[in-house]
Amino acid sequence: MLTATLDTTNTLQPASYRVGDVVTLRSGGPRMTVTHVGPVALVEGDWLVCQWFDEHGELRQDLFALDRVRLEPRSIPAGSVQLQQFMRFGFPKRA
Repeated sequence: MLTATLDTTNTLQPASYRVGDVVTLRSGGPRMTVTHVGPVALVEGDWLVCQWFDEHGELRQDLFALDRVRLEPRSIPAGSVQLQQFMRFGFPKRA
């Protein structure tokens, strides 16, 4: 029987990304939260595992190469919130 252990205490994370960081793809797309930085099974090199909600409110997760994403601020300015997304929850539409 084969067994394996993963010792994450000695795993170095690249200095540019950390768990909890907010990133977007360099090509554009939604804001995503980094949930893992480092090696993943069956793939060489360091990767980011990110989670985000799609346009239907479904939780999505995928892994990305470090050079495919860019770091974003954790918070967004209030003026950049799109009110159209709240319309489906019963807020009245403004003329």
